[in-house]
Amino acid sequence: MTNSSSNSNKCENKNYYEILKVSIDADIEEIKKSYRKLALLYHPDKLNKENSIEENIDSPSSCLENNNNNNNNNSNNNNSNNNNNTKDFNDIQIAWETLKDDLLRKQYDSLLLEKKRQKYSVSDEIDLDDMEYIEENSEYIYPCRCGDHYIITEDQLSEGSDVVCCSGCSLSIKVIYQME
Repeated sequence: MTNSSSNSNKCENKNYYEILKVSIDADIEEIKKSYRKLALLYHPDKLNKENSIEENIDSPSSCLENNNNNNNNNSNNNNSNNNNNTKDFNDIQIAWETLKDDLLRKQYDSLLLEKKRQKYSVSDEIDLDDMEYIEENSEYIYPCRCGDHYIITEDQLSEGSDVVCCSGCSLSIKVIYQME
C-alpha cells in the first residue's frame, strides 16, 4: 500500500480529481469506479502483456532479419510508453489513496483551496454594495489605485467567483457578497 502523504510531492502540480477524471464534488463510489477503470487501462502488468502480444504479432519469424532493427526501435518506443504509463498509473494510485480516505481528502481539498487563494494575492476586500453596477453589461466595477478597474460579472458571482484581478495591473480584490 502506498503512503500518499509522502508521495504527494510527486503529483504536486497535478489535481487528483483531474487525474481520476471526476469532479471535485464526486462521491466515493464515483471516484472508486473511475479509479478502477483507469487502473485497468494503465496498470503496468496489463500494459506489459499487451506490448508483448503486439510484438509477437508485429514480428513474424520469417522477417527476422528486418525485424531485428525494428524490434530495437519498437523496444525503445515501448520502454518510453511503458515509463509514461507507469508514471500515469503511479499518479492514479496516489490520487486514489488520497481521495478514498475522508481525512486525507479533506486535507487535500483544503490544500487545493489554499493554492487557489494564493494564486491571487488579494490586496483588499470590497463589499459588492460598494461597487458600481453597470446594468447594460450585467457587471460590477470598482476603481483600482492604478487608474484602471476591477470588473466582475453577475455570471462570475453566480459561479462562486469572489477574487477579481485588475484589468490594468497585477492587483486583485476579494468581493464580499451573499447569494440570494
